[in-house]
Parts: sequence; structure tokens; C-alpha cells
Amino acid sequence: MVQLETFQPFLVSLMLGALLGFERGFSFKTREEGEDIFAGIRTFSLIALFGCLAAFLDKNLHHGILVISFGALAALTVVSYFVSFYRYNDRGITTEISIFICFSIGVIVYMGFFTIAAFITILVAVMLYLKETLEKMTRRIESDDIRAVLKFALITFVVLPLFDPRFAVTLNDIEFLRMSVPDTYRELMNIELINPHTVWLMVVLISGIGFTGYVAIKMLGSRKGTGLTGFLGGLVSSTATTMTFSRRSREEEQLSLSFSLAIILACSVMFPRVLVEVLVINPRLLPTLVIPIGMMAAGGFIVSMIIWKRTEKETTEEVPLKNPFNIMPAVKFGLFYALIVLITKLASALAGDSGMYIVSVISGLTDVDAITLTMSQISRQDPSKLGQATVAITLAAFSNTMMKAALAFFLGSSGLKKIVPIAFGIIILSGIGGLIVVGIID
Repeated sequence: MVQLETFQPFLVSLMLGALLGFERGFSFKTREEGEDIFAGIRTFSLIALFGCLAAFLDKNLHHGILVISFGALAALTVVSYFVSFYRYNDRGITTEISIFICFSIGVIVYMGFFTIAAFITILVAVMLYLKETLEKMTRRIESDDIRAVLKFALITFVVLPLFDPRFAVTLNDIEFLRMSVPDTYRELMNIELINPHTVWLMVVLISGIGFTGYVAIKMLGSRKGTGLTGFLGGLVSSTATTMTFSRRSREEEQLSLSFSLAIILACSVMFPRVLVEVLVINPRLLPTLVIPIGMMAAGGFIVSMIIWKRTEKETTEEVPLKNPFNIMPAVKFGLFYALIVLITKLASALAGDSGMYIVSVISGLTDVDAITLTMSQISRQDPSKLGQATVAITLAAFSNTMMKAALAFFLGSSGLKKIVPIAFGIIILSGIGGLIVVGIID
């Protein structure tokens, strides 16, 4: 009896080929210079099926059929190219390359790598669909942009792997401190002073957010570009996003309103992220925490919507953008981040459980995630501490928000200073209101 799994590779090949064919057919339908021999859902579906069938015959009938089939397709593709070239003066080879990829997808499907085949198909379809967008972006690229890409690749894929994540310098490694610290505080000597990998990772993160924002603005305009970058930056690091756009607001002061949008949006995205972390670790904490954290998120998103409406009036087309790639400010912030982490660890070690609120405030200066996960775990083990965990996480969110307000005020332009601190003040007041609603503070 023939099982359905026998036919599965051929059906999947047909569907994936149809996806590529749909894009190619639509693309040539919108062109005025003519049609392509291979453009169409049926053709690409059959090519993918041809690849799957060739792989099947090569395995079960005779080795070499796959190579012969690929050669025959290559010959037919060459003929198609010359016909398109002489008839329509089409010098591109995008469709021809797509044909080879489509055939290969059929082969990959037969080998059983369905997920890889689907991923490649979607990726190729998106690349083909974004043809005009990519061409416009290419026309806007300057020599400084190329250098920036190479620098970013260098610090990310060459320099970062040089640092071992396990290597760190502790206070105990400094001879002066080891000799002078009293025995009472000997346990503090094992605290990590600096981790070069962590510092350089922050350098990569800050540089990456700034460069991503620059590319997004060039492609989408300042309004959409900064909004998208702010949202994505909030998922990664709202603090790094704040620092990046605050510094850039001094270089492009005309875009201060758009940069304010990115910063406030990044901060607002942080709050739903906190709730997701709590949901995973301790769902019982969510009913009390969702009110203050949810109200802070609501306040931030409402302010973001108001600023989004105001950015419609910005004439961003005429604003000259400077490439933001600059390693030294990112290195300085990475070192500053390491210093704050050290202070947080020292305070946590000295304060103990009774100083959890103090630790929460200090920890929130650099990272809300750590204290969120810690308090979620503590309240899960001891349900009587749900209220304490709610206050601790909310305080960490307060201090993190105030820290970002300070960064925006000291690093940002005059226009940014007028907007971001007020917006963050609204967010904090919303959180205080949330604590009052749940009855934690009177």
C-alpha cells in the first residue's frame, strides 16, 4: 500500500515552486517591455517538481540522472536568456538564477530538508519582490556607507570573536585590592570587574542599532525609519537605543522629533517584554504586575502616537544625514555600562535580601531583565512575596526609565531635551498610578 508520505516531497516542491512563480509572474506582469519565457506559476512549479523528480530518479533508478537533468535545464535557461536579450534587450539574469534555485529547492525537498527549502523559497521571494526598493537604496549608497558596513563587519565578525565570553577580570585579580580589603569583605573579591566580551558586545549592539536606524531612515524616511528602529531597538536594548539616538540628535537636530519617537517607543516596548518574561517564569505574579507595568506601556505608546502624528509635518526629505558609525562613543558607553553593572553587583552583595528595593533601583539603571527574572523566581518559590516582587520590578522599571531620561537630557539636542524627559515623566506617573490601583501604595 502506497503511503501519503511517498507523495509529500513532490507536493511540497510544487507549492514552493508556485510561490516563486507567483512572484515572477506578477513581476513581469507589471513590466512594459514584454514577458519572460520562464515567468509564471506553472513553469516554476514544474521546475521545482522536476528537481524533486530528478533527485528521486537519481537515487532509485540510476546515478547521474540528477546531473543530466540539471545540465538540460541549464541549456534551456541559456536559450531563454538569449531570446530575452535579443527580443526584449533584457540584460538581467535574475530569472535565470531563480530557475536554478527553484530546481535546487526541489532537490532539497526530496532530501527531506523541508524547513530549509521553505526558508530559502521565502527568502528568495522576498528578495525578488523588493527589487525596486533595493535598487533605490543602492542609488542612495555613498562611499562612506560602504566603509561603515566594512567597519561594522570588522568589529562584529573579526574583533568580537577574539574575546572569550568566559574570561573576566575580578576584583581579586587586582593585587592592591587583594592585599588591602579586610577579611570581612573577602567574598566581594570574586565579583566580576569587567568582561571584555560583554563590553565589546555592547559596542557592537550600539553601533548596530545606530547603523540600522541610518539604513532604515534612508530607505523609509525619518518618520517610518526611526519608528521601526525604535521598536526593534526596544526589543534588544532600549538603553542602547536611547544613547544612540540622543547622540545623533545633536548631529541632525532637525530630526529631534523623530529621534524622540524612537527613544520613547523603545522604552515603551520594554514593558511588554517584562510582562512576557514574568509570564514564562511565574504567571501568578502577572495579575498584580500587569497593572503598573501595563499602564506604563500604555502611557508610552500614547505619547508615541501623539509624536507620530506630529512627525507628519516634518520635511525629512531635505535633511542631510550623516553616517552614524563611530566606534569611540560606543566604546565609552560599553565601559560605562560595565561600571554600572559592577556597582549593581557590589550593592546587591552588601545589601542582602533586606535591601532588595535598593538593589532593584540600582540594577534597573542598566538592566530590567535581570531583576525581573530574579524576583519572578523568588515570588514563585514564596507566593507571599508577590507584592514585594511587583514593587521591586516596578522600581527597576522606574530607575531604568529615569536613567534613559538622563541620557537623553545630557546627550541629546535641545529639542530632544524638551520632549523625552516629559514623556518619561508621564510613563513613571502612569506606573505610580498603577501601584495605587493595585493597592500596594496608598
